[in-house]
Amino acid sequence: MSHSKTLKTKDRILQISLQLFNERGERSVTTNHIAAELGISPGNLYYHFRNKQEIIKELMEQYQHATLELLALPEDRDVNANDKIRYFQVLSSQLWAYRFLHRDVYHLTENNDDFRKIYPRFAGKVMQQGQKIYRAFVNAGLMQMTESEIEALIINLWIVLTNWTNFLYMSGHLKDSNHLDEKWVWQALRQMVFLEGPYLRGESRQTYERLLETLGTSELFASLSADRED
Repeated sequence: MSHSKTLKTKDRILQISLQLFNERGERSVTTNHIAAELGISPGNLYYHFRNKQEIIKELMEQYQHATLELLALPEDRDVNANDKIRYFQVLSSQLWAYRFLHRDVYHLTENNDDFRKIYPRFAGKVMQQGQKIYRAFVNAGLMQMTESEIEALIINLWIVLTNWTNFLYMSGHLKDSNHLDEKWVWQALRQMVFLEGPYLRGESRQTYERLLETLGTSELFASLSADRED
């Protein structure tokens, strides 16, 4: 019974920590803030995690495990055009669920030894898996790309993915009042899909066009252009 309660408390700490880090930024949240939000004493929190760095490490490991698992290739069939959309949705959703990790990446890298080791390995694993995915799409006739184009596309997608929330905050599109607005997830997906466009063939091309229709137009460029004119 006590073991079950311990696991439940630990999970609640991770859940609330993730929520607060995403909403306020990791630098603005202390273990005291987390304990207060949970209605537990700081000592109770320290029973499960010695410090905030341990909480961040656990969240990073959760993020890494879930993302790589969701990016696995199908084992019993070839990839299809719907898989392509699913992979993008996975990346966008995971980005949003753990957005503080990318928003505060420079600070975390400088101040958290565990994060400094884990993050580059995670990035490398995602890129290696992306390479396998794109090769599978090429072999299935859904894309036409050289190895160099695959590598360049993966890097460009990673840049967009990991810097998306920073862009939104810096451009004034993301504020505390709208931090949970799901439309930003789909805007990230839209940007990534456009990067793939030139390489798509056959059924994949048709799926791409239908997806863009469902995502609709973006307000980002128009609003940025309007701001620059003021």
